[in-house]
Amino acid sequence: MGLFDTIKEKAGDLADDAGRAGKVTAAQVKLKSLQGDVESAIGRLGHVAFDLVDTGELTHPGLEAEIAKVREAKQLVADKEAEIAALRAEGD
Repeated sequence: MGLFDTIKEKAGDLADDAGRAGKVTAAQVKLKSLQGDVESAIGRLGHVAFDLVDTGELTHPGLEAEIAKVREAKQLVADKEAEIAALRAEGD
């Protein structure tokens, strides 16, 4: 095998490697998007489940601790919103 053949073979190998790297990168981008879709779906499920628990349509002992955390967080948000409204009213 001559020098030209060796260079040609190495160039082909590099092109294959670059093509493979491009495919891996594209697949990783798609994977990240799919993972985002999963997280969004879980978030929507959580909202639906919370609403069902809040209305009494769904009960399960395993949900109680997390439901309590959500209720506490919602109360903190409501308290902070009320504080902001009061501060704004002072300026009027």
